[in-house]
Amino acid sequence: RLVERDLAYRWIAGGVPLNYHGLADFRVAHMPLLDRLLTESVTALIAEGLVSLTDIAVDGTKVRANAGGDSFKTSDKLARIEAAVERRLAVLKAEIESDPEASSRRKRAAQERAARDVKERSERARAALDRIRAEKEKRAKKHPRDEAKKSEPKASLTDPEARAMRFADGGVHAAFNAQIAATPKEGIIVSVEMTDRRNDAGLAMPMVEDIVRRYGKMPEKLLVDTNFATIKDIANLAAHPAGPVKVFAPTPTEGGDDISPRALSNRNHRRAREPDSVKEWRGRMATQAGQEVFGLRKRIERINAHLKNHGFGFIAVRGLIKAKVVALWYALANNLMAAHRLRTAAFA
Repeated sequence: RLVERDLAYRWIAGGVPLNYHGLADFRVAHMPLLDRLLTESVTALIAEGLVSLTDIAVDGTKVRANAGGDSFKTSDKLARIEAAVERRLAVLKAEIESDPEASSRRKRAAQERAARDVKERSERARAALDRIRAEKEKRAKKHPRDEAKKSEPKASLTDPEARAMRFADGGVHAAFNAQIAATPKEGIIVSVEMTDRRNDAGLAMPMVEDIVRRYGKMPEKLLVDTNFATIKDIANLAAHPAGPVKVFAPTPTEGGDDISPRALSNRNHRRAREPDSVKEWRGRMATQAGQEVFGLRKRIERINAHLKNHGFGFIAVRGLIKAKVVALWYALANNLMAAHRLRTAAFA
């Protein structure tokens, strides 16, 4: 409506007609361009001296996907759906071939397309279910009792790439796990990724690698929550070929104060064999200076809250690729406002 009646919007549109499908396609059809714009815009701020990649905070935030809880099906349920769809397709095909009336053929053809869409989504859900089952089997090797208590794996028929995740309010919803890397002092988002991971453990390295891909350099300090960077990640980041990264993350309690003497002895023996970089991390986090650096990480929570307050708590599109496009839009919008604030402060 605005491009029809408002002069400013008519000028922006340049006489090109707009409709729902055009706007929807534009929103999700340009991931390479948006990804490049994020890199180039942050690079420009670095060149102006307004942003530094010295300290990078990374955090994951769960966003609801466009799928209901009842869309999650077990393997047996998917098999029954696929069998029903196959029978329906056979009937529709026979009706289309035998019916001479064009309008009826078009109606049945539309029904056939809908059935094929269900079949395709079911196949994608089955593939997702195979991945989930493989992850469950891998976890069962380390935590057999915990995995045995869990119910049979399910995948969403509506959005096979969404996963059932537990939120802070205790509810379980179809969701994605958005990974956001930002400069905590300036509030600039430097990298985003959408995953189907229920937790953030082990995602530190991929996020750092993406920063190197974008800007050609490693951050000096990585600020993450407990278990975001595994012991292996901490050692690998300290010895990374592109440059060492110091991780600032809370050390796990591993038994607390009432740990048994035997468990304490085992823990001390295990820690004695850890790489020097991991020992340095433990020592670093035991100092006041280390805690002050890690304290900067809480600022990324403000960025996440700001995004959620502007609608990032729900992704209306389906699939990880389209969800990442939406995340890139939010990152660019955040950075435009933050860049305006930084430039205003610099010239004040």
